[in-house]
Formats: sequence, structure tokens, C-alpha cells
Amino acid sequence: MIKTLQNIPAVGDFESQGKRIYNKLYILPEEDVDYSDLPEVTDTEVARTMAALTLKASAGGWREFDFAKYTLGATSEGSQGDITSVVTNTVAGTLAGERDEIDQLLESKIGCSFFLVEVDRFTQKKRIYGRPYSPMWLSAFSKRKNSDNTSCDVTFNNESFFQPLEYLGECDTSGPTV
Repeated sequence: MIKTLQNIPAVGDFESQGKRIYNKLYILPEEDVDYSDLPEVTDTEVARTMAALTLKASAGGWREFDFAKYTLGATSEGSQGDITSVVTNTVAGTLAGERDEIDQLLESKIGCSFFLVEVDRFTQKKRIYGRPYSPMWLSAFSKRKNSDNTSCDVTFNNESFFQPLEYLGECDTSGPTV
């Protein structure tokens, strides 16, 4: 798949300042996805989109992660090796407070695979992290309760070239609880 190199114009501070990045995050366990009906992925010079994931009838469905303000972050790092390239994509954020829901997530879902959709609160544009057969993994957490705060940082990773795509589906959270 050869693509032409495109111009990458400069942007103003509104697009790049960290405090503007105030997004909602939705998660979907990979086990809820019906792989017999894969979504269409368009990854061209004109569009980078993914249609809605089809859920199994027994799926618990999408869940909202309400990270503390401005803590949602995403990085992608890659380097050329001797034979092939290595890529690591990371999505991380802070869940505030000391709650049973956080403890249950950490105890039962560490190492499990998820699809993540972030929704920009200003533009409502949705971006999905993970693709079918290449989800994100809940890979790390750091809980603390001290004089500064009570919170838990959670980290999702995958090692794939696939960068986030615009997600064309909905993140309906009305399904049964997980």
C-alpha cells in the first residue's frame, strides 16, 4: 500500500494546547465483538475511518470511562529495527477516587483486550484505538491514596502500526452492566 506524502500544515495553539484535550472515553471488551461481521475500515489518503463494530447478542456493551479532567493521553512511538519496525501505542488516564468499580476493573480485567473510543467534547469527533484482531490491552495501573490525591492511573497498549481512525459507530452504553 503506497501512499503519496501529503503536506502537513501548521496549526494554531487551539489545536495543540493540552488543556483543550478534554475528551470522553468509551471502552468495549473485545470479547463482546462479533468477528463474523467485521466493520469496514477505510484507510486511504482521503479518509481514515472505521464503521461500527458489531456486538454479540450477549455483549455487555460499551462503558464510559470518566477520566479526571485533562488526563486522557495517547502516544504512539515507533522505531526501525534491523529486520522490522517496532511500534507501541498507549492510551492512559486517571480515574479519580477510591471506588469499588475501579478495584473490580483492576482485579478482573488487567491483561484483557478492549477497543477504546475517545469523543472530543468540542467537535464530537470520535477516534477508535484498536482494530479487529489488534485491540488495546489493559496493561498497567498505579493506585495511590495519599495527601496529594486518591486516584488510579490506567494504561492501555498495543503494538501495531494501526493508528487511531475516525469511528463512525455509536458508543451506546445502555447494554447490561459488565
